[in-house]
Amino acid sequence: MEFIKTEGQKLTAGGKEILLRGFGLGGWLLPEGYMWQFYTKCDRPRRIEQMIVTLCGEEYADSFWERYLNTYITEDDISWISSEGFNCVRLPMNARHLYRIQNGIPYLIPDMMRRMDALIGWCRKYGVYVILDMHAAPGGQTGQNIDDSEEDEPQLFMDQAYRDELCILWQEIAGRYADEPAVLGYDLLNEPLPNPFARYNDLVLPLYMDMFHSIRTVDTRHIIILEGVHWATDFSIFEKLERGQIDNVILQFHKYWNTPDAESLAPYLACADRLDMPLMMGEGGENNLAWYTTVFPLYEKLGISWQFWTYKKMGGDNSPVTFARPSDWDSLIAWLDGGEKPSRSDARRILDNFLRSAAQYRRNESVLRALKREVPLELPCEAYDGYEIRSNRRPGAELRTGDPVTLLFANGKKDIPDYRRYGGEQQPEEENIVAELLAGETLTYHIRMPHAGILCAAPRFSGGELSLRVDSREMLPDKDGTFTSVMLSEGEHKLHMTCTFGFIQADTIRLSI
Repeated sequence: MEFIKTEGQKLTAGGKEILLRGFGLGGWLLPEGYMWQFYTKCDRPRRIEQMIVTLCGEEYADSFWERYLNTYITEDDISWISSEGFNCVRLPMNARHLYRIQNGIPYLIPDMMRRMDALIGWCRKYGVYVILDMHAAPGGQTGQNIDDSEEDEPQLFMDQAYRDELCILWQEIAGRYADEPAVLGYDLLNEPLPNPFARYNDLVLPLYMDMFHSIRTVDTRHIIILEGVHWATDFSIFEKLERGQIDNVILQFHKYWNTPDAESLAPYLACADRLDMPLMMGEGGENNLAWYTTVFPLYEKLGISWQFWTYKKMGGDNSPVTFARPSDWDSLIAWLDGGEKPSRSDARRILDNFLRSAAQYRRNESVLRALKREVPLELPCEAYDGYEIRSNRRPGAELRTGDPVTLLFANGKKDIPDYRRYGGEQQPEEENIVAELLAGETLTYHIRMPHAGILCAAPRFSGGELSLRVDSREMLPDKDGTFTSVMLSEGEHKLHMTCTFGFIQADTIRLSI
């Protein structure tokens, strides 16, 4: 593998441009309560750890975590990620488990380093890059559950000692991996300072600069990644950063449930352009397939690398890997809600079942197809990649407003679409979007055939007459309203949807082979 570096707003490896596509390995080295369906009841690692000790005893707890860390993410996961064409993973780390203080100096904990070394070795073997992500910094950088904070305050920014420890910690990590090309780089701080703690925002950029210089004393080759504040959505902290002030840096933003359009990304694109730095969407997901199909190809069209969140969790169908909720899990939740405490033997049995369930995971191929725009899938009308439009845009859905395409709510309302589908459920009828096309107007969609085959399309539309074309080949309409193409090769193709008479309102296109 070649070291990745920045060249202006692009990433290169061995002189060739590269775009990173991959997954955040949330829940492994830093379990979050929602991934175990505890939600606010037991929402962060230290509380999950304490729950297991309270219910099962320390000896069992030690055994549980050893088994969990050995099986939750394995070499098979990295092999599969690579085989599906993805080239990067982002590893969330918990500083509390990375280092100890001895004689006033932080030192890395060997067992955790051994696990990280193993992951990096798997990634090197399969050609997958690793981003080391400080998800939970010393003292906590968000004051929320995601950073494992103890007092629900961002103590990293309240105590200089924690900031000093973080600089030394990153220096130790960078020194360890300075010569490792499989490590893409260092994501210095995950989602610092949500708005309730914005009074500390002025401390973020100076801390970034301190960490940058600490790392550069031992490692001059790896990329350094800087996130905005307020869940990595606010880039205003970079206003005081000047072009050329620091090098080999990526700017990272996070996006959940936003309108899937370039307009919502404008502040990040403008900042990256001003500083001449690449952009990465470091976390986004926890939504439905239609949203994935629309927004992730958009990132690639705009030259933005991305990391889907999260790779694996309990229940649901909207992450690449899921596992079943174990039997009697409700009894743990009931106890967390103030109910009867399970016996030690029952609690151990339930948690053993959890480990077995997590190891007997299920892969959701539909999620990968949506991310890759790969058939079979459904294409929402608003997921278009190109257009030929002659008419004026009519008011309706406030989505992709820089384009001339008329996007309307099917029920006639005028509003911003609501894409908050946390559990992967489909859009409700009141949020259904249609694209209006007049005669001679076309929308174009990029699709990918996983293997050679005959493409079938079932468009949902109303109004005039519609035709479909793949590349330059007309698809033939059938009596049942579907369209069939000739044999297509494996790889990328363009699907063109054209109104040939009157006007139509198109909804979705269901594609199959």
